[in-house]
Amino acid sequence: MDVFIIIGSVLVIAAIISTRFAQHFGLPALVLFVLIGMLAGSSGPGGLEFADYQLSFYAGLLALAIILFSGGLDTRYRLFRASLVPGGLLATLGIFLTMLVVGLVAWALTPLSFLEGLLLGAVLAPTDAAAVFSVLKGRGLPSRLRGVLETESGTNDPMGIYLTLALTATLVSGQVGVGGLVAGVVVQLTLGGLLGYAFARALAWLINHVRMDAFGLYPVLALAGALLAYAGTNLLGGNGFLAIYVVGLVLGNRPLSHRQNIRDFMDSAAWGAQILMFVLLGLLVFPDQLPGILPVALLMTFTLVFLARPLAVALTLLPLRRVTRHYHFSGKELALLSWAGLKGAVPIILALVPLLERAPNGQSLFNIVFVVVIISTALQGWTVVPIARALGLAKKEPPTPPLRLELGGAAPPGSAIYDVFLEPDHPAVGHSLAEFRQPEGVVVVAIYRDGALIAPRGSTVFRAGDHVYLLLGSESGSVSAFFAGRED
Repeated sequence: MDVFIIIGSVLVIAAIISTRFAQHFGLPALVLFVLIGMLAGSSGPGGLEFADYQLSFYAGLLALAIILFSGGLDTRYRLFRASLVPGGLLATLGIFLTMLVVGLVAWALTPLSFLEGLLLGAVLAPTDAAAVFSVLKGRGLPSRLRGVLETESGTNDPMGIYLTLALTATLVSGQVGVGGLVAGVVVQLTLGGLLGYAFARALAWLINHVRMDAFGLYPVLALAGALLAYAGTNLLGGNGFLAIYVVGLVLGNRPLSHRQNIRDFMDSAAWGAQILMFVLLGLLVFPDQLPGILPVALLMTFTLVFLARPLAVALTLLPLRRVTRHYHFSGKELALLSWAGLKGAVPIILALVPLLERAPNGQSLFNIVFVVVIISTALQGWTVVPIARALGLAKKEPPTPPLRLELGGAAPPGSAIYDVFLEPDHPAVGHSLAEFRQPEGVVVVAIYRDGALIAPRGSTVFRAGDHVYLLLGSESGSVSAFFAGRED
């Protein structure tokens, strides 16, 4: 037992340290997590014998549920609502189109049958929430495009999972039911959204009304409630992944006691889930099997990145121009949305389904998917920010707050401390605090300047580069209302 704990601890520590290299070189951390698993595996210097596909599949599903819950907590509802139509279409129609293009190319140019090609396309189609959230966070991408990508990655797993399960069942049984497939997708998505919202409202009430002396129990309660929503929705015939994402979205945007505490806990839990998931998936890969499928994997990588994804984005989003100007995406924006469709653990987890069901060429499909994901994620994750800058679509992000002030304990729901960074052109620069009418529920509590924390007074003049910390006593308070209230 001690040996297993030591091995697990070493792998986790190595994965955590690798994130520093990932950030320095602009690589998605998941690529290094998988490589650590490969090096620790039976074909690597670690020599660990591990081939439990069933355990890895269920562990991956659980980890993905935790990641989606954390991503939902950090998603602003305003951004989600503005991106729901284009992101939702990419998560459904876009998945289908990607599957179709990849499937046709695989059928035409590889030894795979038509159904096997479609299965490969269904597995590779979903973008990965963990990859998208981690790579795009704080990179200066326009909020509209980031919202579309995050909404797509947070909601496209149901479509990818259902198509994979249906096509695998068809391959194994030889029976095809298109009508049942379409109806099943609609039912799962509808139930997933509705049940997720219902669970979220109940969980929010519970968190706000149950008083516990141990504040550390509130994040545990939130996670347990979210996982209950995930599993309960699955049992009731809906899609648990959509449900748990909706639970996070609702909790993150409602007045909620201990909200920041819950977010911090879930951020740590999501990182732990990513490490567990990717290291386990890396352990399942046998490098000596990869050279034989490399030509097909390279062809599929090219097809996915340069053909299927751009076609799916264009055919899905261009017709929206006729609906409203809000959904008008320029050629540069479409190009970036195409390039930023990052893959990750989801396709690799889905590739375990045909392997577990003993579908024809299941092992080959798994190996092909693994190589495609690693190559495409490294290529796109490494270059998405430079390409965004080259297209003129990335702006400089405000610096990370040097310190964080927060309300502890049972703070009133909706209350929080916000950090505002003052750029040189900010309207507050050069004006004193006394010049601003402080609206009801908003108070400036501190200013961080040149490495020192300043207690603000009426005579304190705001300077460029200041981090201003404002306390909002309730949801009705507004940061923008404070700075808009200067007396002339």
